[in-house]
Amino acid sequence: MTKGALTVGVVMPVRNGVRSLAAALDSVMAQVPPPGDIVVVDGNSDDGSAELARSFAGVRVIAQQGRGLGGARNQGVRCVDGDVIAFCDADDRWTSGALALRLDHLVAEPACGAVIGQLQRKLADGDVATPQQGSRLGQTEAAYTPSALLVRRSSFETIGLFDEQLTIGADSDWFVRLVQSQVRLDVLPEVVLLKGVRGESLSTDIPTYRRELLQVARRYIDRRRRGGL
Repeated sequence: MTKGALTVGVVMPVRNGVRSLAAALDSVMAQVPPPGDIVVVDGNSDDGSAELARSFAGVRVIAQQGRGLGGARNQGVRCVDGDVIAFCDADDRWTSGALALRLDHLVAEPACGAVIGQLQRKLADGDVATPQQGSRLGQTEAAYTPSALLVRRSSFETIGLFDEQLTIGADSDWFVRLVQSQVRLDVLPEVVLLKGVRGESLSTDIPTYRRELLQVARRYIDRRRRGGL
């Protein structure tokens, strides 16, 4: 996709996500116009995810070299082409018009470095949510998650890569760094993402999640004391 001389590349990490991968790719490729580059980073899937992704014309599939979701995102960012970087996880789906909506905003607001919209949580195909997850299904909330993000490459470089040492908190850590930076983040009122919920998702590992979020919080406080990134 090119708009106002901005090109868009999409990074899609996947690991054994064959049940939902096609729907995620369809939602990205159905955008009008579609993104200029789509890179699927396959984390050593053994369920046919990589083969399925390769069956989509125009999709590039690369094998993940490191470990973890943060590592997959970072590798994808290094490989994807585009002035603007977008993400869509294999469990998620973009809503119709989500790409044009966010990209139009970046074109109209040159001072804006990153933009997100709203999300609604949906149950992943063939899955069962935990009671805590189920209580949030269908609710609309600000989408502080990579799958809803459009970020100028220059702004991403200012914030830096995802922390590959964090297994669950890498996304939260990145958004906290964004909010603390001088990069302007705008939040649109429209729903741009249907976020997949899985009962066995990483966030259900409560002890690790709490430990890593505490680490993210400590980093936030340390940066405030130092006066920024």
